[in-house]
Order: sequence, then structure tokens, then C-alpha cells
Amino acid sequence: MASAPLCGGVSDDPEVHKEEHAERIGAALASTNGHAGRSYKLHRVTQQVVAGARYTYYISFEDEEPEQQYKITVWERLWLKEKDPAEWRKITFEPHSA
Repeated sequence: MASAPLCGGVSDDPEVHKEEHAERIGAALASTNGHAGRSYKLHRVTQQVVAGARYTYYISFEDEEPEQQYKITVWERLWLKEKDPAEWRKITFEPHSA
């Protein structure tokens, strides 16, 4: 049984196959050069409640060595989605050492 999320702490999300995760990863890959539409394997998901919610995804691409992982961070502030669409979601994408 999964433990309850810690308020303000980083929690693993055991449900890695949620549609919302696939949507965030797809948006992140679309914002990078040459990664949009590539097949990937999701290794781990964490989430943290900050001023909004921060999701961190650890992926590898199916056409690369599995040891080469990438870290995607998505920071969402839903209250800005209509007010300031350019600021509601911040995405970073970087290589990660497993």
C-alpha cells in the first residue's frame, strides 16, 4: 500500500500510467528539439505540492540505451491557466544520470 503524500514533501506516484502523466510528458517532449512523438519508457514519477504542483518524470527513449535517462520537470499553477496562459506551466527537460 502506498504511503500518504507528505505535505510540502516529495512523494512517489505509484500510478505511472495515468493519462495526465502522458499528457505532461507529451507537452514536455513537444517543447524540445527533436523529441516530439518519440516512444519512451517512464521509470518513475514524483510530485510535490509547492505554489501549485511540481511533477518530475524520469524517462528513457526506446530507441536509445536504457541507461541514458532524462528528467522532465513540470510545474503547474492552475489558477494562471486562463489569466496568464504562458506562465501556468513551466517545463524543464535535461539528461539525468540513473
